[in-house]
Amino acid sequence: MKELTELGKMRLRGNVNKEFEKIEKIYQNKSLTETLNKYKNYFNLCESTYKVILRDYLIRKDGKADKYLKLDMRQAPAAMKFAGYVIDKELLSRMFGSEEKRGKCSAKVLRDRVTHSIDEKAAEEIVQREKALYKDMDAFLDIVRRG
Repeated sequence: MKELTELGKMRLRGNVNKEFEKIEKIYQNKSLTETLNKYKNYFNLCESTYKVILRDYLIRKDGKADKYLKLDMRQAPAAMKFAGYVIDKELLSRMFGSEEKRGKCSAKVLRDRVTHSIDEKAAEEIVQREKALYKDMDAFLDIVRRG
């Protein structure tokens, strides 16, 4: 691997500081931090529940399942059907899809964007679409609860 020059190191550290300051500024907004944490935790409930289904589906289908399961809409409808759940594919797409268009991001994409790095636009979208996002997560969980 090619070593960084001193100028390159200074630029990199400058970028690190910019990211740190951006995230620190967001975390100073206690209301937003609370909203994001609540959202991530609630989505985690949906994701963890779905992964129980996905793991069994993959084991039966492929004979194995990776230790770390990845949400993928290409298998979600089949996995849910396999487990006996009747669920709208559009709901699954809004939950676990890969849509990244502003105002239409899936719950998963938004969760990823505020977890792996705090994307200010994703945080804003969660705040703006909070009722619709929770409505979808509640609908998913209701289907799972009813069995």
